[in-house]
Amino acid sequence: MILTGAERPAAFTRYTIGHKAHGLYRLQAAGMSVPDFLVVPAEVFDAALHPLPSNPDEAAVAQQRQQLEQWVLPAADQQAITRILADWQFPARPVVVRSSVADEDGVGASFPGLMDSFLNLTSEAAVWAAIGRCAASAYSERAVAYRQQKQLTLAARPAVIIQRQVAAEASGVLFSTFPEFPQEMAIHAVWGFGEGLVGGQLEPDEFYFDKRSGLLTRSKIALKAEQFQQVTDVNGLQTSKVPANQQHVACLTPSQLTTLFEAATALERAFGWPQDIEFVVEAGRVWLVQARPISQPIPEVVVYDNSNIQESYCGVTTPLTFSFAQRAYATVYRQTMRVLGLPPARIAAHETVVTQLLGLVKGRIYYNINNWYRGLQLLPSFRQNKADMERMMGLEEPVDFVTTHEKTLRAKLALLPGLAVNLLRLLSAFRQLKTRIPTFHQHFQAHYQRFYALPLTTLSAEALLHEKAQLDANLLGNWTTPIINDFFVMTTNGNVGRSLKKLGLTQPDDFLSRYLSGDQQVASTLPTHRLQALARQAWPQAALRELISSNPPDLHAQVAQLAPAFHEAVQEFINQYGDRTVGELKLETATMRVKPAVFYQYLRNFLLTPPAPAAEPASALHELAEQELAERLATRGRWFRWRLRTNLGKLQLAIRYREALRLERTRLFGMYRALYLAMGDYLVRQGQLTTAQDVFWLTEPEIVAALTGSPADALQPLTAQRRREFELYALADVPSRVVVPSPPVTAAPVPAADSGVLLGTGCYPGVAEGEVVVITDPGHDLRVTGKIVCALRTDPGWAALFPTCRGVIIEKGSSLSHSVILLRELGIPTIINVPAITKRLTTGQRISLNGETGEIQLLPA
Repeated sequence: MILTGAERPAAFTRYTIGHKAHGLYRLQAAGMSVPDFLVVPAEVFDAALHPLPSNPDEAAVAQQRQQLEQWVLPAADQQAITRILADWQFPARPVVVRSSVADEDGVGASFPGLMDSFLNLTSEAAVWAAIGRCAASAYSERAVAYRQQKQLTLAARPAVIIQRQVAAEASGVLFSTFPEFPQEMAIHAVWGFGEGLVGGQLEPDEFYFDKRSGLLTRSKIALKAEQFQQVTDVNGLQTSKVPANQQHVACLTPSQLTTLFEAATALERAFGWPQDIEFVVEAGRVWLVQARPISQPIPEVVVYDNSNIQESYCGVTTPLTFSFAQRAYATVYRQTMRVLGLPPARIAAHETVVTQLLGLVKGRIYYNINNWYRGLQLLPSFRQNKADMERMMGLEEPVDFVTTHEKTLRAKLALLPGLAVNLLRLLSAFRQLKTRIPTFHQHFQAHYQRFYALPLTTLSAEALLHEKAQLDANLLGNWTTPIINDFFVMTTNGNVGRSLKKLGLTQPDDFLSRYLSGDQQVASTLPTHRLQALARQAWPQAALRELISSNPPDLHAQVAQLAPAFHEAVQEFINQYGDRTVGELKLETATMRVKPAVFYQYLRNFLLTPPAPAAEPASALHELAEQELAERLATRGRWFRWRLRTNLGKLQLAIRYREALRLERTRLFGMYRALYLAMGDYLVRQGQLTTAQDVFWLTEPEIVAALTGSPADALQPLTAQRRREFELYALADVPSRVVVPSPPVTAAPVPAADSGVLLGTGCYPGVAEGEVVVITDPGHDLRVTGKIVCALRTDPGWAALFPTCRGVIIEKGSSLSHSVILLRELGIPTIINVPAITKRLTTGQRISLNGETGEIQLLPA
């Protein structure tokens, strides 16, 4: 019952060979260079095992281990193996014995280094003994502890691999997707055999490749003073000195790195999952000796981009603005999906996408591009929608990691009835816009007038929250008409653009901007015209002009005394347009309504010279565009001319609608601003805030909690801390695109020891704070529960200690070592490669560690 590397796949269904052996067969099938191997299936060992109860005690597990250690391979199987080994030139060429337990190296449980391997075996007696001991290691204490942690059955079914040993010049581990930075592929390597790397004894060379381009983005060449090597006629490996001229030299050549990159890329694509690959170099040739799925979580690469949204939320904002904007985007997006006819269940299933359309990066609002793409996948024609959205958002660099599955013809046909119904619903809504939009404005104005008639500063907490609920339900949650009009603008603009291209206009957007210029009915131009009219009204009044120019602190009140009629006109302007201010969508912005001095600041710009008299609006750009259009249409048929002229008229009307609706959006934000300032006033009276403006340093849920009497934290220290935090953000230079996690460009400097901060390499994110226990010897105190373990090195034998500790710091190690893989699986914050950390820290000392940044902060006693 011995399987050779040449077995056909049918044999795998008859015998239990484990994931590791399966991996070798798959490597062979993928055309990779794999050393010769054979498999002793789990069925061979069944005779040595007894059925275990559901909750076996330690004695039962130990008995299984002893049975396997003492077990003798049947004579027929020994003879079969002997014949195969002879073909491999054994014992002149040593062999390796490795485990392949049935559930080892699966996606959810890798058992990293927990079973025993036996290398450099040069006698049959050593091979027979190694087979039993290797199988028995499936019941070792550390393997059983791992099974308990993973809630796996304790009844392990071991199979064993025997493989021709490759004379290793260099060896290493490759992660086709690096869990810390999934944009990268990681290759770590040492001279000689790789046992020193995976066991954490040797510091490796590190190479990181960009997965998309295949370019080497960063590397670290370690001092490699020692290596593991085979010794003739001696079982196992021994350490030896690396020749001096090789200690500072990369142990892999560029061509070998290219071979590994190409192989790993092909295997990840073929196997459908990122791969953990072990390799050996012999006489310059790269051999793959193991491939298994990467078991630790791989974080999503999130792209934040503010190319377009910074127009609305320029620079650093506040927590309140971000939390409100995030909720507003989610509310409107849900309504959009309903307009498009998506079923409620499908909308609800994407709630986590809808609520995370925005991100906050160092105080600045960004689009979460991942989730915008996911939203698009709810619609047909993902590629076209993706390109349209990228143009709309102004993305200079599209994101390519989000794809869609091409639908079959049958799937497309199945969608047609639903799409047809949705299209008819949308076209019907377009036709109703002429009546829907006036109705929307009437509805909005009714709530607008009612809101500003309220004595906001005297309302109770309950009344303020009631008014917020009114705005949420009646206005923000009733934004369907503006959404439909936005779709109408998009589709009509597309139709017009295609017609203009047929006319030979290669830049239709430029033409449209000229053709539509000078439209004085567009709502966005009205505040400027009204300001000009107020300037003309003020100019003849010299005393008034002088007062406005002098800009006293109580200017608005003095204007009321000096020029009551003008003050009344100003107040009417502020009532109508007071929210239309630079930064109007940032709730913390001091608008004209909140601070009338802002209005006079704008007005002074119109009073520096005599205002121009009112005149009939005219646009030379529009007239030239109209002339060009008429000339090009002269040679076209009547139907084409009529259709283009009709669509241009529709587009102009839709844009007028859009700008008027955007002004209502500005007013809606103004109402929320006024409401939150009133809430701030209330919290000041309650002694929870220092000023009403401090409310902007809280989030919406925090304000609601404070008004209902259940704040999570003291608000004054919280707002003061956030104010300082965001002031520092304002000093930071943040790019328009931020990728998380983002690989380091260069190695960060190590802070001086007396700075109170030590720096290593973060391997698993998370913050842990507590008491350190420094372990440099297995005989030390191993009470690690609730503590941060600081060790010189670790190996898989630490598996039973890790689950109860808060964090782990390893002085020297590889992020691909078995111990670090295990720590990632357990979700424990981990930092490696901190120089002399076991000497800098002492047991009992208090520290804080950040497993993402690699920072270790020394805390006062």
